[in-house]
Amino acid sequence: MLKPSKVYVKTLGCKVNSFDSNVIKNQFVEGGCTLVSDPKDASVIVVNSCSVTATAEKEARYLFRKYTKDNPRSLKVITGCYAQVGEESLNKLPEVDLVVPNEAKNLLMSEIQKKLDPQSAPSVSDKKPQKKKFLQFKSSVALFDQPKIETTRAVIKIQDGCNDFCAYCQIPYARGTSISVPQEDVLKQVKYVISQGVPEITLTGIHIGDYGADWTSSHGGQNHFLNLVDEILKLGVKRLRISSIEPREVTQDLLDFLKEHDEVFCDHFHMPLQSGSDFILKRMGRRYDTAKYYEVLCDVRNRFPRASISADVIPGFPGETEEYAEETIRFIKKCSLSFLHVFPYSKRPNTRALRMPGHLSPEVISKRATQLRALSQQLQGQYNKMFIGETLSVLWEKSYDSKGRIRGKTPNYLSVVCADDKISPKTISQANLKGFVDKNTILVTLSDSSE
Repeated sequence: MLKPSKVYVKTLGCKVNSFDSNVIKNQFVEGGCTLVSDPKDASVIVVNSCSVTATAEKEARYLFRKYTKDNPRSLKVITGCYAQVGEESLNKLPEVDLVVPNEAKNLLMSEIQKKLDPQSAPSVSDKKPQKKKFLQFKSSVALFDQPKIETTRAVIKIQDGCNDFCAYCQIPYARGTSISVPQEDVLKQVKYVISQGVPEITLTGIHIGDYGADWTSSHGGQNHFLNLVDEILKLGVKRLRISSIEPREVTQDLLDFLKEHDEVFCDHFHMPLQSGSDFILKRMGRRYDTAKYYEVLCDVRNRFPRASISADVIPGFPGETEEYAEETIRFIKKCSLSFLHVFPYSKRPNTRALRMPGHLSPEVISKRATQLRALSQQLQGQYNKMFIGETLSVLWEKSYDSKGRIRGKTPNYLSVVCADDKISPKTISQANLKGFVDKNTILVTLSDSSE
């Protein structure tokens, strides 16, 4: 048993990290530890970190300073992507007691035990992270077990890592190259989630459209991702949601299949865009241009006319002139995207963009990010407004607003609240969308029919 036993786990970053954190929490509980919700009460504090931007790394360093001030006696541990790519610098921080890189994340408890009691066991992760382009981290699959069922939806990781090496991104260095969770393991977890009465499953990964590519000699092989979705639907899940997927992997076959199962599939597509300028997309190393992106978007809307289609955008990439920035805004408006995730460009180690000419000032990057976030608010308001007066199904959550109204999500990811106190979490009801309670939340009432 790990001693001392009160553990606090903080997650930064993406849904994949959230999944990993739940697995880490499970392992602590199975090891006899107690999870606490306040870091001030913890004997061990674990930060599962992100490294997608310099801001994410800065947040991690801030948290360690805060934890050291608030709880100086705790053992403070960092794992995740920042621990993988920044191990050397993190080991020099006085606030950090232990660094466990991604490739050893599945051995986190052993490393903590070794730190607390050096005589208890030999260390299993003495090796330094390997800075090779084509490296698969075994922990990507090893860090996989039954999720902790805390909410109305379960996130299931089907894949980890990435082979694309876009010019701005260090994910292949932080998480390794693409590796897929065996289908039988995914299906086993889906069965468990369904048995626990969880109505909605979200499939996540770093590059889920690449699922199974590591089992075949080329991307032209069997469509493992579509086959996986087919097998999951056969198990009787009530709702299936797909997280971020690359435009080139939203195929006609996939869309046709999802349309055939539109009573289960949640019509929300998140397709990374990054820029609306073909010049910048080429510099980024993205494998599409704006014409291809728009073609795929039209294919989606032909099957799902009112689907939510959101995107990632990176303002301020090296060489982005005012003209290219304006091209991006015009293209986003042309696409009528429902909302944006805005990630201002920041210099990342090991990336090609770091060596490119034309880096912009922080002030210019910040200004363009602010413009895009304002555009996102406008787009989201326009999209949400389309559904006022309509009836949609809502999955109710274990969450309430300040007025005690239960929160829920529609299949196309609209946030709603309802004042009916007879609603139970983890149920799905038909609801009438009445009007806005704030910019992004809609008040609903139950309709006469429910699922």
